[in-house]
Amino acid sequence: MKKFYKYGLVAVLVLALMASVFGCSGGKTGEQKNAGTSVGEKKPTIVIGSKTFTEALLLGTMTYQYLQHLGYPVENKVGLGELAVIRPALESGQISGYWEYTGTVLINVMKHEPSFNEEECYKLVKDWDAKNGLVWLDYAPLNDTYGIMVRKDIADKYHLKKTSDLIELIKKGEPIRFVSTQEYNERPDGLAHFEKVYNFQYPKKYIINAALNVGYEALKAGQAEAGLAFTTDARVKAYGLVLLEDDKKAFPVYNAAPVFRKEIIDAYPQLPEQMKKLSSLLDDKTIMELNRQVDVDKKSVDEVSREFLKQHGLIS
Repeated sequence: MKKFYKYGLVAVLVLALMASVFGCSGGKTGEQKNAGTSVGEKKPTIVIGSKTFTEALLLGTMTYQYLQHLGYPVENKVGLGELAVIRPALESGQISGYWEYTGTVLINVMKHEPSFNEEECYKLVKDWDAKNGLVWLDYAPLNDTYGIMVRKDIADKYHLKKTSDLIELIKKGEPIRFVSTQEYNERPDGLAHFEKVYNFQYPKKYIINAALNVGYEALKAGQAEAGLAFTTDARVKAYGLVLLEDDKKAFPVYNAAPVFRKEIIDAYPQLPEQMKKLSSLLDDKTIMELNRQVDVDKKSVDEVSREFLKQHGLIS
């Protein structure tokens, strides 16, 4: 009788433990149903990466926060690295997705001629990466291309409005110090392409290589006269700098879009439509304002991202 009681008690305890375990997992399954997960199905974790500049950090962080809110199993690897680091990470499966720029892949990965048409550029990279097991979701309206900026006193002194105006000064031998980055100077769509389109060669003694995003600070501090800018960077306006017109169209289109590994989209077929709700909100003006809050107002990327998502009802 004692033996029966002993095993009977063990059975009751086991059943109670199983009920407890399945009861807990039932709650998780309920969350994951919103992300397209069915009971008993093991779905992959979505590892979100990003490049390291402010805009990329914002895009990656918003994606991570949004997908986390939707109930997806996500991992944060935002700020992983630039193209030479993050593209291989996506291809190898170290990360599941990140925001990339259409022109970047077209020129630097595909070794294709630059495109100045948004739809054409997007289709080219989307079709190319489909063969690589990568899926480009709908691109955002924002076009974060390159531009040439100068200090306002320099623009006023030489009456600079177009990039060609600046090139003429350089050809005349004016000592115009230009802040760039090592990556830009080595990219196929970088300095060499810029020089080719505008038919000149920048004197190496006047080129200053700096870390990404330092150029704005250098111009503000008077340490250079001109520099490479991103057209959606709010510091151009905030620092009183002048963005010159790219009158010879040296800088192609660079629409931002989420790119995911195919197995992630296969596992979560609702993801493209859910991500479209985010990407459709991000035009030049909107992303510039978000960049401003981080770079000028010195708010954290996490705070700015979360507030934007809440404001548009994407998270609560």
